[in-house]
Amino acid sequence: MLSDEFLSSLLYTTNAGLYYMGAAEIAELLKTKKGVHGAHILDGELLKEAFDEEKQVTESSFGMPLVNRALEECLKKHVFVCLFCDYGFELPTDHVMILEDGNGNIVGFDIPPGQCDQYTDRADITYLSDDFVMLPEAACDEIRIVMLPQKVKCIDEKNGVKDPVLFYPATTTDGILKKRFGIDPASSDLASVIMAFDLH
Repeated sequence: MLSDEFLSSLLYTTNAGLYYMGAAEIAELLKTKKGVHGAHILDGELLKEAFDEEKQVTESSFGMPLVNRALEECLKKHVFVCLFCDYGFELPTDHVMILEDGNGNIVGFDIPPGQCDQYTDRADITYLSDDFVMLPEAACDEIRIVMLPQKVKCIDEKNGVKDPVLFYPATTTDGILKKRFGIDPASSDLASVIMAFDLH
């Protein structure tokens, strides 16, 4: 008679196999989406290397503290896919970068593509660039940059995917991923994207 331990081990192995097959099918589906030039499942040492690199990025290029909530959200998932995309890939519809004070109040934020008209008449904001604003009335001594996860629209529950999110990794991580998958790290035509999700 087969032991409970053996049956549990067999069930785990079978489930893991089906789980990975599902992830592979989703990766193939993502290759067909607009702006996507490649989709590769991230696992093992490469996944660890990429996320270890991301965790080291704790400040911006100009020295401001950086909190990567996009990475934190991705780490809650179980399937990770690296995409290589051009400018035709889906654009964010929500903020993906905000500025927070020490109490967690939002004092600045990016304007999602195509939404600039919504802010034209606002007198309570100051433009730092064409698509980033600050709230000048906010009193704060400490400011940090917070990266937020981008919600994914090109796949959803109809594809067997639960709560997909993505983020664009740091330049150093981008270089690691491009080199691993045979893309010139200096290429600006394609950007790496890390997508994470669970399967139903």
